[in-house]
Amino acid sequence: MNLIVTIQVLTATGALAPGPLFVTNLIFGSREGWKAGFKMSVGHTIVEFPLFLMIAFGMLSVMMVGEAALALGVLGGLTMIIFGILELADALKSKGIDLNNSFLNKFGSKGPLFMGAALSAFNPFFILWWLFIGSTFIYASLRILPYIFLPLIYLTHVWMDYVWLMATAHLSFVGRNVLREKRYRYFIAALGLLLIVFGFHFITKSVFNFSLLPL
Repeated sequence: MNLIVTIQVLTATGALAPGPLFVTNLIFGSREGWKAGFKMSVGHTIVEFPLFLMIAFGMLSVMMVGEAALALGVLGGLTMIIFGILELADALKSKGIDLNNSFLNKFGSKGPLFMGAALSAFNPFFILWWLFIGSTFIYASLRILPYIFLPLIYLTHVWMDYVWLMATAHLSFVGRNVLREKRYRYFIAALGLLLIVFGFHFITKSVFNFSLLPL
């Protein structure tokens, strides 16, 4: 029981923290509701579960990530900046243009899945969280459970990602229905701008070790 509580507390430090995945989830959620949150979670899981297994089997180290952190940070930052700029541009278009016909439609129904995977794979801080924090409950679990229980250990962690992203995506969709078009555009524009800031934060943090945000 103590181990389960520990996993939940450590999971909350990562899953509930505001970040680019959360912001992007709100953007997609305003269009698709909880389904967007589910797809974002699946995309996140596609990257996270193999990472979880690599750490459990000792196939990934801090040294290995350190060498790739610069490239991951820059690629992740550029992905956020481009996505944020396109979203901001759509939100600031003339009033007669429907945001449902924005560039997001070019992603199709797989947009949240793709962004969930991309923002996880290109996030060196997410990987470092697993190496320094997530690894503690992996190794603690393996002291009392055989390796065959690894999927179960992962489930005790990942359920929170699904609940959080689906719930916040649904709330974003509900908020869109409450807000008038002009205010909704401001909301989406603010999210796009925030994503751009996150992108620059990732790049400056990775290249110059300088943080634009208190994260």
